[in-house]
Amino acid sequence: MARSIPHLAAAAAFLLIGFFLSVPTASGTSMADVGIQDILDDLQGLPFDEFVDASYKQVLLRSPQLVTSLGLSQTLGTRDDQLDDICYSYVGETFELEAGIQAILLNTYDRSRLSYEQQISYDSYSWILAGWAVEHEYMYHFYPVTHGFSRQNDLFRFFEDEHPMETLQNARDYIRRLRLVDDQFACLIGNMGESEARGIIAPAQMLQRAAGGIRAIVPGTATDLSFYTTFATKIEEIAEISPADRLALLEQARNAVNSSVIPAYQSLVVALDEQIPRAPAMNGVWQLPDGDDFYRARVRHHTTTDLTPDEIHQTGLDEVARIRAEIRGHFDSLGYPSSATFAELFDRVAVDSGIVPADQIVALNEGFIRQAQEDITEVFDIAPETEVIVIGIRAGGFYVPGSLDGSRPGAYYIGNQTDSYRYWMRTIAYHETVPGHHFQIAIGNELDVPLFTKGGGFYTAFVEGWALYAEYLAMELGWYDDDVYSELGRLQWELLRAARLVVDTGLHSKRWSRQQAIDYYIDAVGATEASAAQQIDLYLYWVGYFTAYKTGEMKILELRQHAQDELGDLFDIKEFHRAVLLHNCLPLPLLERLIEDYIAAKTPAVPPPPRRAGGRVGVARVP
Repeated sequence: MARSIPHLAAAAAFLLIGFFLSVPTASGTSMADVGIQDILDDLQGLPFDEFVDASYKQVLLRSPQLVTSLGLSQTLGTRDDQLDDICYSYVGETFELEAGIQAILLNTYDRSRLSYEQQISYDSYSWILAGWAVEHEYMYHFYPVTHGFSRQNDLFRFFEDEHPMETLQNARDYIRRLRLVDDQFACLIGNMGESEARGIIAPAQMLQRAAGGIRAIVPGTATDLSFYTTFATKIEEIAEISPADRLALLEQARNAVNSSVIPAYQSLVVALDEQIPRAPAMNGVWQLPDGDDFYRARVRHHTTTDLTPDEIHQTGLDEVARIRAEIRGHFDSLGYPSSATFAELFDRVAVDSGIVPADQIVALNEGFIRQAQEDITEVFDIAPETEVIVIGIRAGGFYVPGSLDGSRPGAYYIGNQTDSYRYWMRTIAYHETVPGHHFQIAIGNELDVPLFTKGGGFYTAFVEGWALYAEYLAMELGWYDDDVYSELGRLQWELLRAARLVVDTGLHSKRWSRQQAIDYYIDAVGATEASAAQQIDLYLYWVGYFTAYKTGEMKILELRQHAQDELGDLFDIKEFHRAVLLHNCLPLPLLERLIEDYIAAKTPAVPPPPRRAGGRVGVARVP
């Protein structure tokens, strides 16, 4: 692992990007058989709260994999035996459903006649539906296959960790899903062709790495793949399965992997190899048709603001300069030479911080989390009941929320296959778990709030902004006071997020080359060439996502300072945190409005001046 910033497998891989690319509702029954208009007709005339819940459930039913991940199969009356239909034709029908829901919302319900809580739901749901309409416009711009968080890679984790495996029926459903992998990948390959017909192909290097990744993990036999080995391990724990049934199920799973899964991956490699010669260079989306407009739309989607790429770029430059100055002060206090580069100095930080043996990484992070859970009571009077566990894997650094039915805890995945430097671990544990992603998302999932707000899938700036705020809060609470190297790790991670504002907009808006972005990143953050390249390639396919971290954190800090300034001695940080969290995820403008309402509710009204003879009655005003 690089001594500076290790490859972070996208700190919030849990975000359910593109969840609307989805499918049949129950075994053998497609929602297409029901008809979009029939669904919309059934939604007409419902009371507001029922409409919001019922309409979003209809959207969820288009994605059986998401339903499984959220733990809602029983609630929605479905089986865990289908994969998402990701063919563009089906995706288009889903957008048609969402547009119909948006029309009903806007044309049926008078916002002014709704309660305060309902108005919040109205505004938030409106934002999501409007965003889906924009995504429909750019449906073909999302690369069907990349080397990172992409369908062919995510499917491994889905089968390994998210498909339930507690009953004989779960086992049978698992096998049925294995048999559908080739159908899903046929859609994936078809989508590649349809996008290409519109002039949209992922950069050649992404496709080459995707193909290489498949070749490295998909051998010729089922028993070498986790699709089979995970199944074999888990069914050993199901008491109701007899030895004879177990042997039969293993044979069925082996056949399904050999006949469906492996051919699907092999066909995808062939399709990738065929497209690579026609693919463009490794550049930003500006090179795509309408690429500039697409990028602005993605920035707005992820930041939930109207900030321009130029404004975000300048903010990044300013933040990089500020954070680097703070880091330099720590280097000076340690006696590090001022003539050395940041890369050289962070190499020294890594060594001085110590190395954690691979077999101790999980336990160390579990300790960070336990201590955080004890210490957060200083600034929070709320906490989730849902547990978070740490899972060691080959390449980690991300969080997956627990299921809404409580059957699966939240999980922090961390790389533990090799020894690693200690200095960066504490900060990412706080970011991904407590008081970061797990804390915020689990609280939201347990609230009595509309279903569409749950799962952590919307409002990147809120979710990632909160997790970055959690890192800062840990520093304010003194959790780094006896650990200067971890504090430097925190600052380097913050510097990384600031640099992301610069390189994301640089790549996609200012037309920087990949090497130009790598060079800037190495110089600004102190990363190695390999680490910088990994990060830059992440930004090239996850368009605009990484502009959200700093944007969200800075807004939360701005709102907190505003509340402190307005309330003075009345300010209570526990109350502020409740105000931020207890409506669950929100677009930043709506969060700002709610904090203004919180301030107004806490501010004593100014009493009217005394009535004067013959004068007018004074009007009380809230400052």
